[in-house]
Amino acid sequence: YDQRPIHSEPDQRAMIQRSVSILKAYTGKQPVGWLSPGLTQTMHTPEYLAEAGVRYIGDWVIDDEPCEIQTASGPLIAMPYTLELNDISMMVVQHHRANEFVTRCLDQFERLYEEGKDRAKIMAIAVHRYISGVPHRIKYFEQVLDALKRKPGVLFWTGEQILRWYQRTRKT
Repeated sequence: YDQRPIHSEPDQRAMIQRSVSILKAYTGKQPVGWLSPGLTQTMHTPEYLAEAGVRYIGDWVIDDEPCEIQTASGPLIAMPYTLELNDISMMVVQHHRANEFVTRCLDQFERLYEEGKDRAKIMAIAVHRYISGVPHRIKYFEQVLDALKRKPGVLFWTGEQILRWYQRTRKT
């Protein structure tokens, strides 16, 4: 399989349908979330994803709460995502020292935790095993997780769990 930016995919709809079909066959479960290679998409991507049964997308660098995108095949939820807490941006592109990961994550968390007293906030952290999982960086990722685990009320959820929560709470 080729992994390339969606906007350079000759038949985006077919690629999405093929990908969803393969994932469903392999896992035995319809995939509900999508993150495009390099966060790329076109104006048609949300429509094609919803048509293929995908219910949330992580491609939009948005705030700290999910939001709804209307498509002809039903709503698609845009999940919070940030480039500021992405190890590719931080370590590979911006060339920060590994401990910058801890500083940024905990500063972001501190603000969201305070704001989250009245309204749930989502902190997205994007890590890749070939970057944050290497021996000289893994301890910083572990420090962040340890610090977050010590705070009351903090949950570690998958996109699917966030989606279910969002669908439950937006109806109330």
